[in-house]
Amino acid sequence: MPRQAGGVAPARRQVAGAEPAEPAPVPTEAEQTLCSAFHGARVTSEVGSLRRVLVHRPGEELERLLPDNHRDLLFDDIPWLHAAQAEHDTFTSLLRGEGAEVVELTTVLAAALADPGAREELATAAADGGRLGRPLAAAVRQHLLEAEAGPLARRLLRGITLGELQEWAPHRTRYALAASTRPPEWFVLPPLVNSLFVRDSSSWIDGVCGTHHMSSAARFFEGRQLRTVMRVAGADDVWAGATPPVAMEGGDLLLLGEGCVLIGIGERTTPAAAEAFAQRLLTTGAARRVFGVIMPRERQSMHLDTVMTMVDRETFLVSNVHEQRCHYVELSLARQGEVRAVPLDDPFASFAGALGLPALRRVETGGDDFGTRREQWSDSANVLALRPGTVVAYDRNTVANQRLDEAGIEVLVIPSSELIRGRGGPHCLTCPLLRDR
Repeated sequence: MPRQAGGVAPARRQVAGAEPAEPAPVPTEAEQTLCSAFHGARVTSEVGSLRRVLVHRPGEELERLLPDNHRDLLFDDIPWLHAAQAEHDTFTSLLRGEGAEVVELTTVLAAALADPGAREELATAAADGGRLGRPLAAAVRQHLLEAEAGPLARRLLRGITLGELQEWAPHRTRYALAASTRPPEWFVLPPLVNSLFVRDSSSWIDGVCGTHHMSSAARFFEGRQLRTVMRVAGADDVWAGATPPVAMEGGDLLLLGEGCVLIGIGERTTPAAAEAFAQRLLTTGAARRVFGVIMPRERQSMHLDTVMTMVDRETFLVSNVHEQRCHYVELSLARQGEVRAVPLDDPFASFAGALGLPALRRVETGGDDFGTRREQWSDSANVLALRPGTVVAYDRNTVANQRLDEAGIEVLVIPSSELIRGRGGPHCLTCPLLRDR
């Protein structure tokens, strides 16, 4: 229909005897929240000006960490929640001050859980009958379904102990065998303590979302939640219909720009996942070229973004200690649609050619052996680009930050004494939803 000046459609003429047109349904508050967060989401590079970003402020889930469980939950120490929240607040204040809209994970999760189907989906998924037994799983599911959307979102993140479930639903847990064989502090629903590292559970590649199957049991439900959120939000998921699920995490993805993607293959992302992801990106046109970097399977290099990040359109920050032990391939489609891995002798020259640049620049985190290894442990190569040539870094990584400054990169630092205890830097703490091209 032709539109009048100003973009307003002319009123329809009512035909005699015809039923009046039904007014369009008014979006609910939850629908508006999801639309505001994800409508128009598009990310084509690591360094385009950041306009909208998903984060998670550390919550009560961190207070579930104990001396005897923190390693199973992938933390190297027990953070002080109050200080971790203060550090994260400093970070998000900086993001807002630099022009980015900050979207909180708990808010969009609660909005999605206003949908009855989403509540049923996640309550059923959280009630793991294979682990809990049928009576206890039924009690967990029912308990979750009885909560309102906001409290339910917080409960899914915080986790539930057996003692809490017995207190809330004594009649449902009394005769469950697991209830008589486990201590009260046993988690019937484990806390999602790694949720603050939102980079890993989902990624945006151009205008398509990827909600990932996490490699560790401690993080499995993070990806499950995001799949439900994106389904309710109506986002296209590059993994839709993928069977069987393969382990991949968003920290292993770097969007080089110009339709080129680099996938890390190591501790958290399997070769099978990298092949499947490359195939989907290339066949759907979400990517033009896909490269892979095969990394040591070590905690210090658990993700690609612990080894390197981009700080400008032609500049990488690289942890030389770990990057020199990597080797690279290009993942391309063979005639039958299968993926083939072709080794690269000079990977950064290949990246430059794919990006249409004469060369790429590398800034190495550097320092002596002791300094390099210490700063790598605190994610010196893991920085977040706010725009080309401006990054956020942890204050503690003084050598790497000085190297960036000498290379002409503006470095904005944030405190990190508590946030680093989960082994994640500013890049890990964010999932960009919208960047300028």
